[in-house]
Amino acid sequence: MNSFIRNALTALVVATAGLAASAPAATAGGVGFEFSFGGPGGGVVIRDYDRRGGWDRFEGHRGHRDVCRPHRAVQKARHMGIRRADVVRAGHRRVVVEGFRHHRPVRVVFANQRHCPVIKVRR
Repeated sequence: MNSFIRNALTALVVATAGLAASAPAATAGGVGFEFSFGGPGGGVVIRDYDRRGGWDRFEGHRGHRDVCRPHRAVQKARHMGIRRADVVRAGHRRVVVEGFRHHRPVRVVFANQRHCPVIKVRR
């Protein structure tokens, strides 16, 4: 009986802390709570409920956020001072952008990862 009360109080404390931490997120789309005691999944589960009516709004979008898009690579190359930047090759490991800097041709190779890290610059 003591362990049940201890677990219930622990779950209450965790739920209260989760509610306080998710107050700004509650105004954005809503937060759902799920409590279960004594079952196979006993504990507190806090899930994000989006406006379109489904759980876990980022479930299907993770792959798109973790790659270097060709237009992002071109933007980054232009920010590096490369004029007339254009994607020459885009594969699953790297994105190659060519252009001109100081009236000379330049090739920049970006890794196909988040934030497009620069692998190599050939002048």
